[in-house]
Amino acid sequence: MRWHITTNWVLGLRAFTGKGLLAWALFIGTTALTDAADLMLVGGHIYTADASVQSAEALVISGDTIVFVGSREEAEAYRKPSTRVINTEGKMVMPGFHDAHLHTFLGGRSLLGCDLAAAPDLQAVEAILSSCLEKRQQQWLVAEGLNLGFFGQAGPKLSWLNSVTNSVPMLLRASDGHSVSANSRGLELAQISLETEDPPAGIIERDEFGAPSGTFRESAMSLLERHVPTMTEQDRLATMRAAIEAMNQFGITSAFDAWVSAADVAAYRALDTQQQLNLRVRGALAYGHGDLFTTDTSAVYESHLKDREALSTDRFKLAAVKLFIDGVLEGETAVLVEPYLNKPGYRGELTYPQDELDQIVSELVANDVQVYTHALGDGGVRAVLNAFEQAQKNHGSKDLRHQVSHMQLIHPDDHGRFAELNVVANFQALWALPDEWVINLNLPVVGLDRVHRMYPIASIVESGATIVGGSDWNVSSLNPLDAIEVAILRQDWMANDALSNEELSQLDVLNRSERVDLDTMLKAYTINAAWSMHQDSVTGSLTPGKRADVVVLSKDLFAIPAQRISTVQVEQTFIDGELVYQN
Repeated sequence: MRWHITTNWVLGLRAFTGKGLLAWALFIGTTALTDAADLMLVGGHIYTADASVQSAEALVISGDTIVFVGSREEAEAYRKPSTRVINTEGKMVMPGFHDAHLHTFLGGRSLLGCDLAAAPDLQAVEAILSSCLEKRQQQWLVAEGLNLGFFGQAGPKLSWLNSVTNSVPMLLRASDGHSVSANSRGLELAQISLETEDPPAGIIERDEFGAPSGTFRESAMSLLERHVPTMTEQDRLATMRAAIEAMNQFGITSAFDAWVSAADVAAYRALDTQQQLNLRVRGALAYGHGDLFTTDTSAVYESHLKDREALSTDRFKLAAVKLFIDGVLEGETAVLVEPYLNKPGYRGELTYPQDELDQIVSELVANDVQVYTHALGDGGVRAVLNAFEQAQKNHGSKDLRHQVSHMQLIHPDDHGRFAELNVVANFQALWALPDEWVINLNLPVVGLDRVHRMYPIASIVESGATIVGGSDWNVSSLNPLDAIEVAILRQDWMANDALSNEELSQLDVLNRSERVDLDTMLKAYTINAAWSMHQDSVTGSLTPGKRADVVVLSKDLFAIPAQRISTVQVEQTFIDGELVYQN
């Protein structure tokens, strides 16, 4: 039995003066609290993400609920013989990480498939592909996570693709998720030739003769993807279980799945029914009118949108719709305010013209649907902010907590609009460093001035807007600590671990003025992200009454140099007070 002592009940004691009655009341309260203690974490730094109690020495959990946060001495009143006590001295206890932008199925697919993400150079890519070629069990060789920074603006060419193999059809998915590349055998099976036209919102890269050169961007990816064997329902479940296990290993207890299909919805529901969904998920349903960026028919999309509450479960909520506003800079499909340098007058094209975008967003808002968007160029960001502003004029201010993700560029004139419109800025901070993508692919087409404005996290924070953190996994590292370190230093998190302070100062930095502090980023991955998921009353901070979603880190992040943050390990992850991962 769980006891609760209400404020009104305690105040009512003031009407009584008898010492015996007061002693009895205190006894009942103490006993109830003591009986409630199943787990205590004591001794380390407890970061609460709660503005009223920033840090504490002890955390007490009863069942699935946090019942006390405070001093170690006071926590002892909750102890009983069966209470499990974990000594966290030298460590840090914090709310479970909330990844506000990832792709569960795609992440699991990369874990279980041929993954190129860790390849440091093109030679390593070729070695991995050679190994995967020998082990493949399907007709196609399919690989994930190809680094486009190894290639020029047009991406991999047929000459290189065919050198890997031309006897087996091959499909390589780029790590940014916005292009795929195929060898000649793959193009043949997909019946793609010189006569194949670019689809709406898609680009087929071509050689000097106009023939497909091997790389397909945005909606053109479907010309190839539809020929690759699909997974069975059981394979999909196994894939998502692997992804969820990986998330728990990095302390992630809640996630916003940024692009879900009907198949994903069915998988989440099945996993929750089987009590295998060790994660709280808010799903953004892929906008399903037309063939752009969706695998579902319009009818399936409409039925899922209409039945979104009925399709939700305890840990899975289908409550948002995902819209792609533009593409990516490296593919020159992002929409810019000012033209690309290499294409005079060309600013990119919106997935939906402004009038149509305004209508789509307004209709969703009218039906109380949270709108979740991909916008990467400053023109794309402006377009979706315009749509949110128009919807607000049409339907008034609603507490829907719309989001814009990625935002590699935001025009300075638009910085203040996020707070004005109560729109969440969803950053993938791991990208805010001068890597081969920025230097080799972005710099030549947008110039130094715009590179210096990339990922303006500090500016958006200073404007008063809410920021959240997401990985975009499988596009980049799932580990929240990697992204947090980059947001603080704006440097390569893999290169700086062993550097001295003097050496660190010499490492390249992407826009030093946009650095933020540790507390800002921890809140972006906890209470802010929980708010963006409409579950801040349940998770996001270590506050009595909230669910016991808790992470134990091997070190106190506030006691180590920033360049060591990415080396810290998750030792334990709890969801609803249940241990789901232990290192």
